[in-house]
Amino acid sequence: MFILQKATDVTADGLAQVYSFPPSGEPVVRANMIASIDGAATAQGRSGALGSDGDHTVFHLQRALADAIVVGAQTAVTEGYGPPVVEPRHGPGRAARGQSAVPLLVLASRSLNLPADFTTARHPDVLIATCSDAPRDARRRLLNAGATVVDCGESSVQPRAVIDELARRGLRHVLCEGGPRFLADLAAAGLLDELALTVSPALVGGDAPRIAHGTAVPARTAGSLPGPMRLRHMLGDAEGYLYQLWERAD
Repeated sequence: MFILQKATDVTADGLAQVYSFPPSGEPVVRANMIASIDGAATAQGRSGALGSDGDHTVFHLQRALADAIVVGAQTAVTEGYGPPVVEPRHGPGRAARGQSAVPLLVLASRSLNLPADFTTARHPDVLIATCSDAPRDARRRLLNAGATVVDCGESSVQPRAVIDELARRGLRHVLCEGGPRFLADLAAAGLLDELALTVSPALVGGDAPRIAHGTAVPARTAGSLPGPMRLRHMLGDAEGYLYQLWERAD
């Protein structure tokens, strides 16, 4: 064991380098999540209540580095997601990397039960990933409103089909922002390459969900850890927040 004590200030350019997606000819899927020190993914029902200025900086940086952002539709509604935007200071970097002005926002929804006033769903930079068994009336309502809907599975939204659809569109740097059930499905399918985790210095208690909840990640061999990951880096700030980036160990 050893104590992690060395501290070095990180510049904006250094932070972008730390969180840059690794070079790869295949899609790289990263989740960006926040949790309290007792493992709660939300406070007062929202993950945003756990955040801070530093967390917002990392959040917007990772969005700017991504080709696509994938999130469960109900999480997007609960958290009040708007259409994808990139802070102006990140625009030149996206242009230099040959990326579009903003990442594509993908809303994963089996039921297509989205509120009529959730106008984000019909924005041209938003794609709704659903399944062929989704309710026809809900699909028709969204299509008539101008939404873009694509099937990624038959009876449920399959994470691999979502990633394959994005790869077909040339979008290989994928950022998943939850919710817990979609993230669990993604990890169980063996598609989660990286996890950016902000640890909020709060004790929440109660029955708040974890960052991943639902489908279990299988262990590869008897007695081994399921979903083994290793720490690539960890940052901290004066408010007590920790910013960890984990990568798949296998």
